[in-house]
Amino acid sequence: MPYVKPEKRVELNRLVEQILKYFENIEDKDRDGQLNYLFTKTLKSLYEPSYINFERIMGLLTCIQHEFYRRWVSPYEDSKMKMHGDI
Repeated sequence: MPYVKPEKRVELNRLVEQILKYFENIEDKDRDGQLNYLFTKTLKSLYEPSYINFERIMGLLTCIQHEFYRRWVSPYEDSKMKMHGDI
């Protein structure tokens, strides 16, 4: 879990709300490309090109993927398994 202090979350959540408001009007077919652009542009702007930074970014993206799976996908899969039975 990305442990962020509550006072920082308030600040970050304001930014997130602005981004979510923008994406409310984006069609599903266009959303993935625009999210990819947003994240890629952000990462390129925050890090200088170097092998160590590329490793850091790839590690960050991997941790994001794991966190997303653990917090959202896994509970969803568990609920469906209870609903429909295990394999």
